[in-house]
Amino acid sequence: MNAELTKLEVARRQLGTALALFLDNKDPVAVHVLACGGGEIAHRLSEVADAEPFEAHLLANFPELGKAKLAKLRTKYWNALKHATTHNGEDRDDTEILGVFSDEANDDHLFWGWYDFANARESLPIEARLFQEWYFAKHPDKLSDGVDPANFSHLFPGLAELDRSQQKARLRRAIQSYRRRRHIMTDPRTDPRPLVLGPI
Repeated sequence: MNAELTKLEVARRQLGTALALFLDNKDPVAVHVLACGGGEIAHRLSEVADAEPFEAHLLANFPELGKAKLAKLRTKYWNALKHATTHNGEDRDDTEILGVFSDEANDDHLFWGWYDFANARESLPIEARLFQEWYFAKHPDKLSDGVDPANFSHLFPGLAELDRSQQKARLRRAIQSYRRRRHIMTDPRTDPRPLVLGPI
């Protein structure tokens, strides 16, 4: 095993590739599986770093969910996409779940994964930093009580009124713009590497 391939790097590679595919409107199934895999590792790394994982934030703000229900929501599509059989070895029937799966299901999982990854490592790719802003501009209902949605909508005004393709186009344009800003790309909080990394 390559000495440089740590769990942190594995999470970065999975989340980075997932976000790159998401931005390019490529295979949402691959995006979901990679985002959930990287996110699961990032969650544990967040705990090890004595930071509050996103799961803890959700449970604090939505206690009615409960840990078991939250875990079920997190793996709903992931289990259907990665498993052929049940724990008993029987073929899974995921027809109903797969029938309603779409790229929009990836928003939450990408956000969740990058949130926990940021707890474990302070620097994020500019694409991930802007995705987080985009996520809250698109989903202001996910903000904690008392957080002003205007804190996020200034970069993506009127985002909720656009269709999906226009929303993602806005995100891509913001990334292109910010990648040209040297002071941001050299900021210690920015990981300047491309989303998809090369051979190990």
